[in-house]
Amino acid sequence: MLNFLWLALGIGSLLVAVFLSLGLLRLMRTLAIVEETLLTADEAMKEVVPEIKGSLGNVNDITASVNVGLRTAGAGTARLGNDLGDRAARSGRGLRAALFGARVTMASLLNAEAEQTVARRAASGGRSDG
Repeated sequence: MLNFLWLALGIGSLLVAVFLSLGLLRLMRTLAIVEETLLTADEAMKEVVPEIKGSLGNVNDITASVNVGLRTAGAGTARLGNDLGDRAARSGRGLRAALFGARVTMASLLNAEAEQTVARRAASGGRSDG
């Protein structure tokens, strides 16, 4: 009876070892595929990173240029604001010109809307949209 227990224990141990070996082989194949995928991704990133660095350099250059332009415009606006206060005190021509520009803009907008209404009616054969 004791010999049978030892035999059963040995066969059980062999079966456990076989199943563990099969599991480890499957894990090894999965890890090999993951490694290949990571190496491919690494190579792709090595190709893309210099392009991204170049693009970021271009964005930095553009941002610097815009900042210089905004600073220049701000300084010019500040000077214009100081001069504009003096001019407005001396003359009302600027206000009259602004009102005239607003009237012309409103007239052109109203005319454009009327022209679109006429064009819609002509396209629909004179029928209303409703």
